[in-house]
Amino acid sequence: MISLKDLKNFWNKNKFKKRLSIYFLAVILTMSITSIFPLYTIGKLMEQMSTTFEINVKLNSLYDTLETLHEVYKDYLTLKHSRSLDGYYKYYSELKKEADSIKMDYTNIKNMLMMKDIKNMISTYLEYTDRAVMARRGRNVEEYHLYYEESSKVFEYINEYITKLNNILFLQNTDRYLSVRDRVYLLETLNIGMIIAIALLNITLILWFIYNITKPISDLSNAADEITRGNYYVSPIKVDYDDELGIMAKAFNRMTKSIREYINEIKEKAKLESKLKEKEMENLKIKSDLREAELHALQAQINPHFLFNTLNTGAQLAMLEGADRACSFIEHAAELFRYNIRSLDTPVTIGDEIKNIENYMHLLKERFADKIEFVLEKEDNILDVKIPSMILQPIVENAVVHGLGDVEYTGVIWIKAYKVDSFVEISIKDNGKGMTQEKIKEILNEKIKKNKDKRFSNGIAINNILSRLKIFYSREDIISIKSELGEGTEVLLRIPINIGGNIDD
Repeated sequence: MISLKDLKNFWNKNKFKKRLSIYFLAVILTMSITSIFPLYTIGKLMEQMSTTFEINVKLNSLYDTLETLHEVYKDYLTLKHSRSLDGYYKYYSELKKEADSIKMDYTNIKNMLMMKDIKNMISTYLEYTDRAVMARRGRNVEEYHLYYEESSKVFEYINEYITKLNNILFLQNTDRYLSVRDRVYLLETLNIGMIIAIALLNITLILWFIYNITKPISDLSNAADEITRGNYYVSPIKVDYDDELGIMAKAFNRMTKSIREYINEIKEKAKLESKLKEKEMENLKIKSDLREAELHALQAQINPHFLFNTLNTGAQLAMLEGADRACSFIEHAAELFRYNIRSLDTPVTIGDEIKNIENYMHLLKERFADKIEFVLEKEDNILDVKIPSMILQPIVENAVVHGLGDVEYTGVIWIKAYKVDSFVEISIKDNGKGMTQEKIKEILNEKIKKNKDKRFSNGIAINNILSRLKIFYSREDIISIKSELGEGTEVLLRIPINIGGNIDD
């Protein structure tokens, strides 16, 4: 007995047979769908056609029941037979049931209102007939005559409305029937077109399948003929399928020495190229790690000496005044301290840096009163551009300490941030002592040495800023300095928007 495992092995080994089986199954499936789909669709259309006149049938039945009820009702009032009374109650119930069973067509407001009027008039009619029957049983001749006349009027109205609605629905259903009939004709046409398309598709697939089977065999025959003539440099036989034909082609290709050498040569070249690429990737990774390490090392050089000075000044103000100024001063100092101890390897926005400068200048004005003025101009559309943290505040601090530190007049620091083409230009300018061109060259060439006065470390800060900006943007033209002795100094930063705005470490 053949087991399931044997069938599975047979199926996996005979891939050519599997392709044939899959192809024929696909043909059978497409033909079946082509046959079943039209039958199903035509059945649905016929079902719609059968329900088209259903409401007309119900209205005619309602009309007949109403006529019968009115006859037995009239017989009872005239003859007062108990059999007529039983018939009255029987058709009374049937009329109510048939009226309730008719569903309103909410897609057509006019039909819905007419059907609603019919149901309401039937309710009124049954109410009058009930009263007439009760009056007749109580021998109240005048009363049952009155209700009989009223019910007869309503009866005539009901008949008139049913006839009118029936005619309207018949015309509407006739149009619907013609539409369904046209759809049936269209479906028949589409079905014929689909059958022709499927037949053409199957013919195309058969030709394609025959070509795929015969081409490898023909190629093998031609290559074997070339080998028998001594030509071992024939082209490899290419077969896209891993079936019996593919195995034959691969075996044939392995028989030729020239092809083996060619394949081996290609493999060796591929290995060498792969090793070279791996080596290049390793070198790039090493450079990236070194660059990141350099960035972290440079950022770690920031000295927070100013934070301690400002906190001491805040404490003195609090002791002397104990009022709002001291509170405001300490709050700004806390803001500055919180910003300075943040993670320096995470970029910030220009708006964050400017806010930090505002806190810093508030503290300076408390320390130096009217000796320093601060002027800020900024464009709102550049505040979200990314920039390394702790860039602007050290430059402003350097202007205060070295540019305005020994002047007798009121020092002014102007800060302007605006967009120019694809850059954000940030200008930090003071009216201080200025510096020589040699000093500017030393700063820009990062040759400035540590200040021997331990109260300040701005030399290191400027050096750090230059290095971090060059690493962060991979550019040399980020910063420029203009200064003359006695005329003040301007530091200009040109921040690339596309680079700085897109970094998200």
